[in-house]
Amino acid sequence: MSFKFNFGVDDDGDCTLSAVDSIEAGVEALSCGETDDTSSTVAPYECIPLTIPHVSSIVVDAIYCKGHRLWKRQIDDVQFQIAQQDLMDDSTASAVRQAMATDSTATDVIKNEYEGGLKTWECSMDLLAYLADNQNKIFTGYEHPRVLDIGCGTALPSLYLLANVPNAKLCLQDYNKDVIELITIPNVLANTALAPSTANTGDDLQSTSDTESCDIDIDFRRTQTLFGEDTDKIIGEREFPELTPEEAHEADTRLLQSTDIQQRCEFVSGDWANFETSLRSQGREHTFDLVLTSETIYDTSSYKRLHDLLACALAKPEDDKVPMVLVAAKSIYFGLSGSVLSFEQYVRTRGVFDVESIWQSGDSMSREILRMTWRNV
Repeated sequence: MSFKFNFGVDDDGDCTLSAVDSIEAGVEALSCGETDDTSSTVAPYECIPLTIPHVSSIVVDAIYCKGHRLWKRQIDDVQFQIAQQDLMDDSTASAVRQAMATDSTATDVIKNEYEGGLKTWECSMDLLAYLADNQNKIFTGYEHPRVLDIGCGTALPSLYLLANVPNAKLCLQDYNKDVIELITIPNVLANTALAPSTANTGDDLQSTSDTESCDIDIDFRRTQTLFGEDTDKIIGEREFPELTPEEAHEADTRLLQSTDIQQRCEFVSGDWANFETSLRSQGREHTFDLVLTSETIYDTSSYKRLHDLLACALAKPEDDKVPMVLVAAKSIYFGLSGSVLSFEQYVRTRGVFDVESIWQSGDSMSREILRMTWRNV
């Protein structure tokens, strides 16, 4: 089964709305016990190593928010990488790769298979803007905040924190391993170790009055990292100019070590229940000071798993520190069971967290940001 949210940020497709279901339908579903659908096979937990993509370059677009510029990989570039690897028509390919083969906009969400992580959804931009406006207040008392981004996808809010909260350490989670490898990690690298530059990097920066993009030349950086000023001489003397696999690996290692990104980021994939189990088995309960999540409450059947993960992951209050969860979502998900109201009611029914709406968009397609904090702790 697949469906579309139909509220993307970029120009990846047109919007067509499904039939409208009311908020009350979602609340009724909750009251009937429809809170945890585990009938299908779900993605296992997996820790994904931070590696530079095995491509010669990546193409990124600039995203602007509150005077900040972030770089985000183009969907077309992801599709080009998949095509290069001859996997688009592979019957054994993952759901993400198959979805990209048939829908280059990546707007389809396939329950328990692909959760839309390749596309930047509108509410993640809301969360990004909220962080930019309230960063100091959120991190009061924290010298080394620990952040968990659940359902991170393109990870724009986390990219902002990486750039503007120097001591923050982040764990970025998405349901799909391919999303982490094809979009999340490249986005992190494009804003850190591989950030576009007008210096001698080989990058091709393109700007217009309202857009900016860059073809980041990874191969050029690899050769420069290994050979420096002798690059042209060494490569020119070879029968084949390409780096050997061993040389490419060494270059990638040096590029990653040029920043502190390996010490600041970890990447995980899998279903929320499996992630929660892994955190508990590792003794990592209550270790995250801030938990972020966007566009993850559209289906009431996932509420229990999400709530249980939040209750496992969020740190307990200490001194003047106030750990919190920020949930960015549409007030109503047309044609789907979830809504802000139904999620708030579910959280209050569980009795673990206090929940309040702290931001509303105020337009016809209403969006909100909820804040969750521990109750009676």
